[in-house]
Amino acid sequence: MQKFSKKSSLALTLCILSAISSSGYAAEKDSLHQYNLDEYVVTATRTALTQKEVPQSVEVITKDDIQNVGAISVRDVLKTATNLHIDDGGGGHGDQFTIRGSVTNDILILVNGRRIAGENIYPNGSSNTRILDRLNLSNVERIEIVRGPGGALYGSDAQGGVINIITKKSEKPEFIIGMTSGSREMSNYYHWDTGRDNKFSAVLDANFSKLRNFEGKAAGFTYGPKQSYTLDMDYDMDTKNRLNLVLDYDKENLQYQGTSSISKRIQNRKTAALTYEGESTNSKYSLTSTYSQFENETSDKKYKFWNVEARDSIQTAANNKVTFGTEFRVTEGSAYVASGSDRAEQYALYVQDEYRAGSKLLLIPSIRYDHHDSFGSHTSPNLGATYFIDDNSRFKANYGSAYRSPSVDELYGDFSHGGMFTVYGNPDLKPEKTRGYEFSYEHEFNDDTSTKVTYFKNKKKDAISMVELPGGGMFKDRRFVNIDRTSSEGIEFEVKHNLGNGFMLSGNYNWLDAKDESTGERLSYSARNTYVAKLQWTEPVHKEWSVTAWNKWYTDYHDGSTDSNSGNTFNFVVNKRWGDKYRVFAGIDNVFNKEISELSYYGRLWRVGAEMKF
Repeated sequence: MQKFSKKSSLALTLCILSAISSSGYAAEKDSLHQYNLDEYVVTATRTALTQKEVPQSVEVITKDDIQNVGAISVRDVLKTATNLHIDDGGGGHGDQFTIRGSVTNDILILVNGRRIAGENIYPNGSSNTRILDRLNLSNVERIEIVRGPGGALYGSDAQGGVINIITKKSEKPEFIIGMTSGSREMSNYYHWDTGRDNKFSAVLDANFSKLRNFEGKAAGFTYGPKQSYTLDMDYDMDTKNRLNLVLDYDKENLQYQGTSSISKRIQNRKTAALTYEGESTNSKYSLTSTYSQFENETSDKKYKFWNVEARDSIQTAANNKVTFGTEFRVTEGSAYVASGSDRAEQYALYVQDEYRAGSKLLLIPSIRYDHHDSFGSHTSPNLGATYFIDDNSRFKANYGSAYRSPSVDELYGDFSHGGMFTVYGNPDLKPEKTRGYEFSYEHEFNDDTSTKVTYFKNKKKDAISMVELPGGGMFKDRRFVNIDRTSSEGIEFEVKHNLGNGFMLSGNYNWLDAKDESTGERLSYSARNTYVAKLQWTEPVHKEWSVTAWNKWYTDYHDGSTDSNSGNTFNFVVNKRWGDKYRVFAGIDNVFNKEISELSYYGRLWRVGAEMKF
């Protein structure tokens, strides 16, 4: 099969665009700019529903939440999320993180609903977390986290959940300058919004940062300069049709701390995404074409990604909405392939129905068909239901499925890990398959107090794992294999309470049993019990001062060798604002300087920052 070209990709995009725009489909009555994002979520169903309506477990982190914890990266923000654990392992290939026991390469990371190319190309599957450090937080409007299998709408890679980072859209002219510094890194960032000038608007973001040399800590951390740029432009053809073009460029020039056969990592990523959105009487449709190229200059490897997706949501009746779409994806190249094909093609079709059976019951069935040129076809069904007991109580149930095709590197890779050992691919690997269900109950006692409790269980078949090969010394070579089955089961409890006088108390508790069913051994990077308590105070009159303090406890954390690791960290941040123009903050993570290497607690970390808006 011939490789795709830019001309052919453009031609296909225009053909699909012409077909879908001339189909006569119309959009929902809401205009393109009307949704109140504080009330609606879009990731779980790819349509706008309130959090109370969505059957899946969805957590929303708002712009205010981001500022209150003094975050300097998306990774910092996610550390307080429910049943999400981040292991700051350094290691040069990003951090490991889990949702409900599902590891990094089972979690799909999106930006404005788009996949990010060139992230998940390393054999440890953790490099997709780099996007968590690249984004300019001044341009992040909110983050939506969907816990549980999401294959019916998103296909491969959404076995454990989906993290969708939603950026600001242009509203009014503004210019933001920000500076941060801390134990791990320092950065300068810039955000320029042209505002909406008749039909055109644009947002430009630039971020220049430098990772510090983490001296005295474990080898493998990277340090050095990074830079990223994003240009996001909208053109309103009329009140019902819009074009959006996003251009991204990222570059890293990093050194590895400690002794390693690989001393540098120089790489860049270029992305262009063109989206058409349209609407008329009863429907809302879109077409997106994304092309991305990732280049590792150190290893002289390139990775290309092209994705075209068309989607339409039709309000077929007052109580029924149907969403359907198709997707075509091509990936070329690999970071560490010794032999075998470096190209993969796949296409997909999916459909979802939102049916309201009276005022009490919302049913959302969906199904997706995927075809991969190497692994054949896979079908992923999903069924969710929300039953409204009354205005303040509801019961939710959701059954979902997902799968993950082996990456090119897992199939054919030959990767030397710092000269200590080599990780080999396995061309006989089969795709992973996950099925899971959850039940939850939500209740608001009044305007000040709300609770939620969830039980979930997931089972994975043909899980891909890295195992040590016989022979060798202290560090043995490794190979990817399919293990029989894994499972994760747990309970999540969440509570929020407004104490009055500007005080807000929130917390969550998670019990998790994640294990390899064939051996009975627990899965790595999971704690049996996790507790988070957060107290926030905002000066109630002028809201110029805020203080946020939170503590996170782990017990029986499994790092791959032992279950006895436990620990906690206490963290706090102080924010001072002068109107909406100026803000400064200072924060400390791990105030009491806990050093627990198994939990990646490397002592006390500080950070400060300032932001000016013009």
